[in-house]
Amino acid sequence: MLDSNKIRAEIARLYDKDPQGWRVLTGRDGHGFYDLLISHGTEAWQLKEYQVNPYKFVGLGSKLPDFPQLGDSQEMHFGLRPIGADQMKELAAIEDPVSMSALASRLLKQSPVTSNEAMNLPAILHGPILQSPRPIEVLSNAHTELDEKLRKQLRQIINHDFRYTVTPYI
Repeated sequence: MLDSNKIRAEIARLYDKDPQGWRVLTGRDGHGFYDLLISHGTEAWQLKEYQVNPYKFVGLGSKLPDFPQLGDSQEMHFGLRPIGADQMKELAAIEDPVSMSALASRLLKQSPVTSNEAMNLPAILHGPILQSPRPIEVLSNAHTELDEKLRKQLRQIINHDFRYTVTPYI
């Protein structure tokens, strides 16, 4: 198991090599930890994180072995999509949800770009990120065991390094 920040850095590096075909599923487990399942083809990572404060997360994660490819190639995948100046003007003028939904659909149909390409754009659309109340439960029993290990080790880290976030102040 690795620090989730190291895994995120590796995923960002891999995304920039190939921004097509990524999926992100997130939610919170029954203990209040954030679960993330990130996949690209047959590669996948499971992360479990705790929010220490509004600006800091701590967590652990692992690459998932023998992960089956999810969904089909026609689904919209996660990515950074450009929003041009004309689309920004259109976005600012939208007053109804139907028009907003139509614009979002058009933007999501664009091919994702790398983070370096996104830096030079006026704005980007980030996503889609799918939400599930229990994202890890869709996996096998082996992944459930990993989830339990991640939870126990994360709880140890929190109790050792961030105890002040879980106990009342005296």
